[in-house]
Amino acid sequence: MINITAYLTHSLIADELTLKGKNVIVIDALRATSTIATALVNGAKEVIPTENAATAVRVAKGSGNSMLCGERGGKIIEGFNLGNSPLEYTAEAIKDKSLVFSTTNGTVSLSKAKYAKNCLLASFLNIQAVVDFVKELNEDIVIICSGKLNNFCIEDAVCAGVIINKLIDKNEENYSFTDSENACIKLAKAYAYEKSKISPNKILDMMKISEHGKYLVEIGFQNDLEFCSAVDSVHSIPMLKSGIIKLKEKFEGESMQKMQMKKLSLTTDKEEVSAKDVA
Repeated sequence: MINITAYLTHSLIADELTLKGKNVIVIDALRATSTIATALVNGAKEVIPTENAATAVRVAKGSGNSMLCGERGGKIIEGFNLGNSPLEYTAEAIKDKSLVFSTTNGTVSLSKAKYAKNCLLASFLNIQAVVDFVKELNEDIVIICSGKLNNFCIEDAVCAGVIINKLIDKNEENYSFTDSENACIKLAKAYAYEKSKISPNKILDMMKISEHGKYLVEIGFQNDLEFCSAVDSVHSIPMLKSGIIKLKEKFEGESMQKMQMKKLSLTTDKEEVSAKDVA
């Protein structure tokens, strides 16, 4: 039996040790996890999440070729290079850059998951990629809905509900979940599905009536809602490892390269030993 646990706001997690060794999905659909995925797909070298602006400034000073990115109250932090709109993160702006990133809610959730076994970043943009990977894991999963200022956000819960619904599809008897997860499923079916199919238009409509969505429209980011409702427009998964976020395939490529270097080193050592024996 696989357990699915959904926290409807990161404030329900006492501390980061709660999630140590677990498989975690972090969701901040409007907008952090959508923005981070966009940045990495568009060529950012990495994203370094920080809990506050002061830490971000300190980290950026210690890393070359970096940019300060993030928001407070939905708006770019004064003195930072970029805010939290995914539309800002074009290839021209961020390619090969290290992005030191701090947001009101999303990076706080990520800090809670820093000791996770696997920490995946999900949004409506990459739902299927996340679901496929979690199915391959075939292990218990924890979902963190970032929420807003320690409160519930419907867009994060709906995104979690779509993920859970896809995971348990036709195999519900293999999964265990409680009222929180069931509530997410019900919300997803009400706000994300049209005739049993996921509808980006319904998701966009939901975002427009959500508290945070309405606030973003008020401060001029209405185009972000449409961008963040584009289901499966990204086919990659950002992952947090050792305090750094990169695409899953980037981490896998680096791991493979390290293995090849190790094999090469062992081969070289053996050749040196053989040469000494002959001598």
